Amino acid sequence: MASDNLQYAPQPKLVDGLLAVPIDIQNIDAHLLFDGGTSTATGDATLSFLMGDQDGCPIFDLRQTITNAWLDGVPIAPAQLAHHDFGGGPNGDLRIVNATLAAHSAHTLRVQYTVGLPQTDVAGNYTPHVVWDAGPRLRFNFGFTDLHPSRYLEAFVPANLIYDQFQLTLEIGVQNTGIAHAVITNGAVTSLGANHWSISFPVRFSALSPLLDIRASDTVTLWTDTVTLPVSGNVVTIEGWKLNTDTATDLVNSVNSIKSYLTANENDVGPYLHGDRYVAFLSAGGMEYEGGTTSVVGSLRHETYHSWWARGVKPARQQDGWWDEGWDVYHDNGSMGATPFNFANPPIELCSQNEWQRVTASNAYGAGEAFWEGVAALLGVANLKIFMSEFYSQYKGRVAATYDFEAFLLCRTGNAQLVNAFHRFAYGFTTSVPAPDLWLRDDVGDPGSNAWAGRFWDSPDLWVRNVDDDGSVHQNPEFGQDNWIHARVRNKSPLVAAQHFALAFQIKTFAATQFVYPVYFLPCTTAVVGFNLAAGQSSVVKARWPANLVPPVGTHACLLASVLTPGDFAAVGAHVWEHNNLAQKNLTIVNLQPNDFIVVPFVVPNSFRRVNGEFFLQLIPHQKFIPETASLIRNDKTVMTSLARERSARDEEWLFSAAVCDCGHRQQTSVKDWGWITSDDSPRYAALFPGRVELPFTEGNAFKIPIEIRPTEQHVYGLKLTVPRNAVKGGILKFDLVQLDRRSGRVLGGIAVELHVR
Repeated sequence: MASDNLQYAPQPKLVDGLLAVPIDIQNIDAHLLFDGGTSTATGDATLSFLMGDQDGCPIFDLRQTITNAWLDGVPIAPAQLAHHDFGGGPNGDLRIVNATLAAHSAHTLRVQYTVGLPQTDVAGNYTPHVVWDAGPRLRFNFGFTDLHPSRYLEAFVPANLIYDQFQLTLEIGVQNTGIAHAVITNGAVTSLGANHWSISFPVRFSALSPLLDIRASDTVTLWTDTVTLPVSGNVVTIEGWKLNTDTATDLVNSVNSIKSYLTANENDVGPYLHGDRYVAFLSAGGMEYEGGTTSVVGSLRHETYHSWWARGVKPARQQDGWWDEGWDVYHDNGSMGATPFNFANPPIELCSQNEWQRVTASNAYGAGEAFWEGVAALLGVANLKIFMSEFYSQYKGRVAATYDFEAFLLCRTGNAQLVNAFHRFAYGFTTSVPAPDLWLRDDVGDPGSNAWAGRFWDSPDLWVRNVDDDGSVHQNPEFGQDNWIHARVRNKSPLVAAQHFALAFQIKTFAATQFVYPVYFLPCTTAVVGFNLAAGQSSVVKARWPANLVPPVGTHACLLASVLTPGDFAAVGAHVWEHNNLAQKNLTIVNLQPNDFIVVPFVVPNSFRRVNGEFFLQLIPHQKFIPETASLIRNDKTVMTSLARERSARDEEWLFSAAVCDCGHRQQTSVKDWGWITSDDSPRYAALFPGRVELPFTEGNAFKIPIEIRPTEQHVYGLKLTVPRNAVKGGILKFDLVQLDRRSGRVLGGIAVELHVR
């Protein structure tokens, strides 16, 4: 089954009274029959596709004249598959199926059509042909280009926009000719007889991937050789083709050059994705395909590199076509440029916000290369090459949008200046003055000011879902699978829209009472990029939390978030409560039976540089407190006991009215394997608290226990919570544990724990 890339598809759009919706094509089975007797050609193709999340009329494209059509086996008039203008520019229109289909339903669309030159702009260096020469001899080629609209697979076979990946099978027949023909293609060819072939293309292919050129065998020359690639170890056969009339091209030298380029590219980027073949037709122009090219000799280095960048990782949308061209030119120029961005210069648009664009930006080569030079200046040339290789490893065989590069580089480097760079020199936005004021709530009552004195460690604007279901109730992350992190981003400005912003999510696998920006927030675990958040509005964005980065079962995961938009970054050194761009969800959810307990280790820092920190740790139960259900675990019995004596003399006598006791008993618990969230009979618990003592939280001491921490240090404590014996099944017990400054009484941080009674 093909990949579901609908997250990259345009949004549904009302066009000429029809609600046009993108589809997810699974398979395309097409037959192209060329008749030398009549010098004509016909096509017969069937699309198998899935609907997305919304009812509507499916969209696709074909630049040929449809003569017959069937939807799910029922005839439909070709006029019901007409082209409509979506705002994509000249020849950027798309066909709409004039039938409303249900969301998530599966369908087939079969079309029959005449085959001629595609009904679009056919300019370029390597143009499409449907030509019969004497013999009769056929000259047919797809003639792809990204510089003219509607010139991918849709020129001859019904297909989708380039976000979609699908299985493609072509059956090609050339009849009523005695002349043998050759198929030049990057697909897998099966001979079905004389001048009759079946060609299959991998499921990762999209509309810009397949290479096809058919020529009379006596008009072309083939030279093959092999190379063993240094990283994958693949033995790749290189097929070099040229026209017999081309006396200037040396196929042997050209194939040898391709061998060296493939070897260098594997060493530079990563494994070759396209199996055991590379196909080059040295005829004209320069166009990339997956594991192949149509090119002149002078462009071979550039086009071969495209099998990594552009056809190893593919642009998700046509407005993303700039990144591979810019990066390939950067490579052509030696991969050493590093020219800093000059934000005094005018904005440059490489990636437009027009979802229906059908051509690559014309400035992709020059301004695109300059963009990557600017990124190299930010990150370092050698570092950027490493990061891009890592990006390739993560995305190879998939599609990638411009915002995927932004989010990836932000996560890997933590360099927030990248957001400014993409904003101005990729998306072409100016920096708003005044800037928008983006924020995340710290608590339900948070009005959005930078300073917030209330509860801030369980933001209602952050939550995790175990599946991509757009649910709004927070769940503990599930180990061994992808999870999805959500955030509701708000624009407090009454006048200024946020044209573009990034949301960085960091996961800390420990509980702590306070976190400081940017050291705890960036680099980040995952990130998401958003656009066009209107003044006074909010928007929910989500980011995939990759399975390999989800901590093991039982590990506490503290979720930190920072929203970044040009002109509105959190200040260095700011805590969550000091800036509305920052938020955290320091929440542990545990399922326990009555009389079971859990110990949640947590970190308490003293961020004061020269002052010995005197704090309270205060428990705040959200329900009626039952004695002996909560206590504090500290590792050093001597220090803890001494501190208790000092405080009992200096503070009120009730502070430690309960005895200090060893937590050495072996109460049975159903959560002994929770790792960081642990019980006292786990090896992890013993390692964390070898000299452990237990101090109970009581109403008599107002649930406060004093601690001291030296400047810039941190201590690890454990919060032990026990489910009361008479707890009601299905009940939820909620607790906050907060760090208070004893001098001012200010809340400095906190964690939240929910016990769900099983």
